[in-house]
Amino acid sequence: MIVQREDVEIYSTKKGMIAIDSPIKNRILQKLQEKELTFEELIEVCGKAKSTMSVHLNDLLASGMVYKRVDPNDRRKKYFGINSDLLASSRTPVNVHYNKILQSIPSAVGDKYTFLKSLFHLVRSGMESCGVDTSPALKKIGRDVGRTLAPRFKARDAAALLAEVSAFWEKEGLGHVTVLEGDVPSIVVDDCFDCSAMPDIGRTQCSLDEGILEAIIEEKLKVQCSIQETECYGTGHDHCKFIIKIF
Repeated sequence: MIVQREDVEIYSTKKGMIAIDSPIKNRILQKLQEKELTFEELIEVCGKAKSTMSVHLNDLLASGMVYKRVDPNDRRKKYFGINSDLLASSRTPVNVHYNKILQSIPSAVGDKYTFLKSLFHLVRSGMESCGVDTSPALKKIGRDVGRTLAPRFKARDAAALLAEVSAFWEKEGLGHVTVLEGDVPSIVVDDCFDCSAMPDIGRTQCSLDEGILEAIIEEKLKVQCSIQETECYGTGHDHCKFIIKIF
């Protein structure tokens, strides 16, 4: 008999890393990453019985992955929130990018920039070849980088800030940036440092860049921001495209 493998999500907590293979627990944690929810709201978004939700929530509370707080205006109402960070997920192993970079390493010797870039890409693609999606961890790291970089930017409105970020991106060799204005503004990056040499593997790869951009915009404009890459060298495009949503 073939047993279907459940997807595993790996979280960072104060007690260390915890791997979760329960679809219900992962669904709870996924929704709590967006915002705090009441018990009743969790039942609605997860579509499970009260007794089932109680068991899984109590397990998550006991592990410290989730916290519970009482509404100060109505002590009968309790909110649940997340105390952990998603680091990685299991996925089908992808070897094509790893093998391509590995084979290019000898020819990169002597060119410091190309050699270091290849090593950087090799580490990430090596994890993918083992079936580990490190995008969540890279995005978290990117947000940390963005917060440390934010003070160097002077702009206080969105248009000026994006222009300043674009100039920084190009100066530091991260790619050539074009800002597309509209109801939902976006950024297009050509010659992306993160993935321009990548073959089409069917998924976006620039979660580090997503995190950096999100944090810079949030820190400078004092807003909540979501950056999502929709097109990438890894999806067969000749550029990377990031959609910017400001709340």
